[in-house]
Amino acid sequence: MAVRIAEYLGQRTDVDTPIEPVKKGALVQCPFMDRACDKVSKKIHPVCSVRKQDDTIWIVCEHRLCSTRQKKTVVFEGNTRQIDNILVEHQKDVLRQVAKLIYQDEQLLDSEIGIKREVNIPLPDSDNSYHADYVMRNFSGRGRVDEVLLEMQGGGETSSTGAITRHIAAWSELDNPTNEILRQPVPANTIETNAWRRQQEQFLVKGNVVDQTGGKIVFAVGSLLYDYLHKRFRNANLRDLKSHNWTLCILAFKENTEIEAQPGPIPLEIDKTKTLFTNYSTFVRFLTDQGAPRPELFEGDFLKLDNTKVIIAPNNHLLDL
Repeated sequence: MAVRIAEYLGQRTDVDTPIEPVKKGALVQCPFMDRACDKVSKKIHPVCSVRKQDDTIWIVCEHRLCSTRQKKTVVFEGNTRQIDNILVEHQKDVLRQVAKLIYQDEQLLDSEIGIKREVNIPLPDSDNSYHADYVMRNFSGRGRVDEVLLEMQGGGETSSTGAITRHIAAWSELDNPTNEILRQPVPANTIETNAWRRQQEQFLVKGNVVDQTGGKIVFAVGSLLYDYLHKRFRNANLRDLKSHNWTLCILAFKENTEIEAQPGPIPLEIDKTKTLFTNYSTFVRFLTDQGAPRPELFEGDFLKLDNTKVIIAPNNHLLDL
């Protein structure tokens, strides 16, 4: 398997307008949020997304889909201080698309959509707490849906990150580092399984809190992660509650290929063919109630701690060797 670098510091690589390599540790602005690029600050190459062999986008930066960062550090009169980030146009566009879909209102104005970022969710009788990416409210007064917890998970990691790093390092050291060279295939692959595994616990806990509070949870993901989840729930016969009292929505973002490729970020849009509006509790029961009894798991060859062997036949019949 192989992937290609799709975006480098917010610049798509499938156009030939030259992309300038960024020096590690430099202070450069992220095009997707109102602060410096975290990857470059950490001396990591600023790869935002990669393409699979079928051209599907896989986001590899946590800030690419819709960053939740609230604060940034600025220097004022020789002193550093924390100030609030504004929402850049990319974030507004993503949040606006989500709001219009879940509130089913194409006439929503920006002034009618409210959000809070990185909202603390304490757990009673526990030392742990979670953070919601976004809490969203509808101030229009139209429609039945209002209180929403929104989680963003555009993608995740890849295998063979060393190969990707070496490829970009070699490109950046060339006398003529062209986009054609940057977008050459690299032997690596996307890891959808790990992306979902990292989300499961938070998905279950946050969703349960919101469900008990009377709100709804929305899980915005990349199209590849949606496909991975869809393989698990496609035979679950989950009810389509989009026009009714849904409590869970899973929606997918994809590349908008109708817009002609031009220098800058790859435009994203919600894939209207990849949305699920259903009941949160029913979905969770499906997730936790998979599999069937497998008595053969406890049969067969066993090695005892005294290094002798035994066979457990069906009906727990014991055969020493």
